[in-house]
Amino acid sequence: MNLILFGPPAAGKGTQAKRLVETRNMVQLSTGDMLRAAIASGSELGRRVEGVMQRGELVTDEIVVALIEERLPEAEAAGGAIFDGFPRTLAQAEALDAMLKGRGASIDLVLRLKVDDQAL
Repeated sequence: MNLILFGPPAAGKGTQAKRLVETRNMVQLSTGDMLRAAIASGSELGRRVEGVMQRGELVTDEIVVALIEERLPEAEAAGGAIFDGFPRTLAQAEALDAMLKGRGASIDLVLRLKVDDQAL
C-alpha cells in the first residue's frame, strides 16, 4: 500500500506515519528527513542540498524526486510507502505517478489531516 499524508505543519503527519511504520512495517519517506540525511552523509548530492538550503532556496524537484526514487525499492520490499511531505508540486506528483507506474504500482490512498487553526 502506498499512501500520501498531507496537512499543515504540526498536524500530526509524522506521528501518524510513525504509527504506520510500527504497526504495518511500512517505510516512511519524509523528504525533510531525507534531505537532512543526505546532508549528513557528505555525499555529492548532500553537498548540493546543503548549498541550496544555506542560500535559503528551495531544493529542486529533480533532487527531491531522486531522493524518493532511491528509496522506493526499500518501500516496495516492506510492502508500502508513506509519502510524508511529498509531493509538494505538480511536477513532483507527476514524477511520482510515473515512477510508481513504471514499477507496476500506484498511490492507494491520500489522507489530508485537518487541524483547527487555533489548535496549531
